[in-house]
Amino acid sequence: MTGSVPQTSRAGSAGVILRFLAALLLGAAGGAVFWAIGAPLPWVLGSMTACAAGSIAGLPVQASAATRRPMAAVLGVVLGSTFHPGLVAQAAEWILPIALLPVFLATAAFACILYFRRVAKFDPPTAYFAGMPGGIAEMVLLGSERGADERAIGLIHGARIFLVVFTLPFLIRAFEAEQHVLVLDAPVVAQTGSWSLLLWGIGCALVGAVVGKALRLPAWHLMGPLFVSAAVHLSGLSDFAIPAWAIAAAQVGLGATIGCRFVGLPLATVARTLLIAAGSTAILLVITFAWSFAIGWATGLNPALIALAYSPGGVAEMSMVALSLSLEAGFVIVHHLVRVVLVIAGAPFAFRLMGAPDAS
Repeated sequence: MTGSVPQTSRAGSAGVILRFLAALLLGAAGGAVFWAIGAPLPWVLGSMTACAAGSIAGLPVQASAATRRPMAAVLGVVLGSTFHPGLVAQAAEWILPIALLPVFLATAAFACILYFRRVAKFDPPTAYFAGMPGGIAEMVLLGSERGADERAIGLIHGARIFLVVFTLPFLIRAFEAEQHVLVLDAPVVAQTGSWSLLLWGIGCALVGAVVGKALRLPAWHLMGPLFVSAAVHLSGLSDFAIPAWAIAAAQVGLGATIGCRFVGLPLATVARTLLIAAGSTAILLVITFAWSFAIGWATGLNPALIALAYSPGGVAEMSMVALSLSLEAGFVIVHHLVRVVLVIAGAPFAFRLMGAPDAS
């Protein structure tokens, strides 16, 4: 019959969903363990660690694009809700960190590209796009169009995000405890839900997904809901707060997505990738903290906040770390959005200036 869905296709889709549900259950169990031992960012780190271990062990867990997108939309609404009218008054303090961001990115990229060429022995295009502090999808696409090894780029960026998300919360918490630095006001978090909250949240997710796809935003399933939710809060149209349980659930989903990037990889490949990525991650974190302390000294801003804004992780990951540590997530989000635009626009241009062959 024309138009019917093959049984194998339906079975495959059901299998993907079941493996994602298994990943969420495993991630929630890992998050509960990390929460019990008092680890920072427990629901992300615990979920990420449990799902990474499960992926390497061959457990039936998975996070495909079909399952990641609804979770990304939820994350977008959560992160957008951290924006508030008071951010406008703080915007003048952000001029210097944003102005210096291109210089920081050039410094970090140069150091990492040199590392991947001299130490990891990557070919020039692969080293270039593996060393660029941009998003995974964008760097894989740009690199593959220019003759780079897209699998190596994807693995390196995935491992980098894993390592940054795992180490940075511990470093930030240690710094905060040592310096007794006062963090900015945390976003208001509701402890219970309501029908109005549910309607606002679903509305921002649906409208944001449509807008994000129509505008062809990078990671539109995340960015669209984030922008719509932020616009609703900044305009004062609504100040709906996200329940604590929903934030924890979003963090479990984020951690599961990161951990499941190792699905299907042999242990030797995972170990080698993590080892190579650890070197570049260490370089990036040293540069990040050096810039953070310098900018913090010059502006009076919290260096921990600047470190998250400059850190070589993804916008969702670093913003969620800020949210969990009661730091101003809006500051982090804005800086990472600027970073994404700068890298996507500047990476191909700089690649051509270097005299490298460009297949685009």
